[in-house]
Amino acid sequence: MSDERPTDDSIDDFFIRCGLSTGDKIDCYNFVRRLYPNEKITTALCQGFCSMTVFVGADIVVQFRPEAYQLDLCIATAARNIYGEMAPETAYIGNISSSGLHVYSMKRMHGVSFKTFRMCDIYLERPTYYRARLCKDFAVFLSTSWHNTSEQHIPLGQVGKSINMRLNSLCSDLPNRFRARAREILAKLSEIESLPWILTHGDIVAANIMVDVSSGNLTGLVDWAEAERLPFGICLYGLEEILGEMTEDGFGYYSDAERLRTTFWLELCNMIPRLQQEHVLESVKLARDLGVLLWHGIAFDDGAINRVVQEGGRDVDEIHRLDAFLDLKTQNPDWISKI
Repeated sequence: MSDERPTDDSIDDFFIRCGLSTGDKIDCYNFVRRLYPNEKITTALCQGFCSMTVFVGADIVVQFRPEAYQLDLCIATAARNIYGEMAPETAYIGNISSSGLHVYSMKRMHGVSFKTFRMCDIYLERPTYYRARLCKDFAVFLSTSWHNTSEQHIPLGQVGKSINMRLNSLCSDLPNRFRARAREILAKLSEIESLPWILTHGDIVAANIMVDVSSGNLTGLVDWAEAERLPFGICLYGLEEILGEMTEDGFGYYSDAERLRTTFWLELCNMIPRLQQEHVLESVKLARDLGVLLWHGIAFDDGAINRVVQEGGRDVDEIHRLDAFLDLKTQNPDWISKI
């Protein structure tokens, strides 16, 4: 057996944030070795803020999480029931008594992250082709939740229980240029809440979107830790992460972004015929902008999501995303006339 020790500072940062030591990190690796004595253990190159992740062999993921960020297995099971292989199969292994870290195993999802795929030669040769395929697959993925309401028993989560309160904070505390849109959404919140409430992934970014390297097809989403039941459309901010990426000058869209936005919406409306009704489509558009405001207008402060973002400083990337995602061109694209 050979082990690959972590070299990424994010690993050490995780243990520092949790008030743990180098000895606790060693305990984690020893824990995995005892469970899988004959398997190769490698450290995931992309680490989350709330966990440490290692790969065991080719098919198993082991994740360590502190008490404050432990996974809700009911949510993990519901995601698997609704989305099938697009969500990882998750099980609780136990905990390490010395550090209190909880340990989970997951079936490793096929493919690489879209963040990694964007750097692959095969992608760079035909980027529009692969982005178009991913946009269509993302639409199919979202339509699955619309048609599956079997998990309505799941209680509302932190965001779902406080949408009105959060919108009021956004209306009063966001930089001025965003407040009018927040107030418009607050005035029409009942229309959004009339949409189906579906299990919604809580962090759709390029690092959590898994892609098959050979075909470019979506294979699923990882990191369902923040998933909860919310009105359909709130996670549509994730489409923007396929159509562009953060640069030194802010969030930049690819040259084919608006054409591929049309591709996505046509596919979504084909998969969900009710979206061809104007009032339903308008409600989903409102939900999309609500999701942008909730996910990028409220800061993530060491796990807390209660502070409205402000200009400059540590919120600069979120402000850049708000500027790009709430631009009139993305709110009112020309795909409406093509349905």
